[in-house]
Amino acid sequence: MNTLTPTLTLVVDRRLYRTISDKEPLSLVEAAIAGGVTQVQLRSTPKDSESDLGLFAIALRIREMTDGIVPFVVTGDLELAEKCYADGVLLTEKSYRPEAARRYLRGPQPLVGCYVQSVTGASRAERGGADYVQVGPIFGEKNGVSETGDLNLIRKVKDAILLPVVAFGGINSRDRATAAINAGADGVAVTSAILAAKHPKSAAEEFRSLLTN
Repeated sequence: MNTLTPTLTLVVDRRLYRTISDKEPLSLVEAAIAGGVTQVQLRSTPKDSESDLGLFAIALRIREMTDGIVPFVVTGDLELAEKCYADGVLLTEKSYRPEAARRYLRGPQPLVGCYVQSVTGASRAERGGADYVQVGPIFGEKNGVSETGDLNLIRKVKDAILLPVVAFGGINSRDRATAAINAGADGVAVTSAILAAKHPKSAAEEFRSLLTN
């Protein structure tokens, strides 16, 4: 299986350049990697056109800083993943089958994960040949109030499949990450908890310690 367990995934997108920081945005990614992030994931949204040179430039830069250090995956966009020589792709539900996506990508062992929101989706991903599943959203907000989170989803998915399970969605604190791990997650995917931290490297180290203790 071509994946890292336990895993701490840093999720970034084009909003990286609007992060509240006085530092050069991509330096935040470098700090996160130095702090123990084991995978960097670039989200490509439907609003991001395939001709968006800005997103492509970000992808290439992240590819450079992760190359030979940690895996770099792209969400949903197989063409972007292929063009920037990403290590793999995170497929969305009702997307390509994992094995079909793997054949499209460069490299001898492309990493293919699936984002799922149900046990059914997780089981389908496993049957299709996925390396791991990213499950969510686990936490969220409604009318500005933090919700408890769907930790039962992690438990159910973990009981149903043998693949590594990465929790995603609203994991913006140590307590939420701990809750997800205690529910059975093999790893967590975070964004603002690291990128918006005063010291991104230290924040990454703190989250990584939760996965290795």
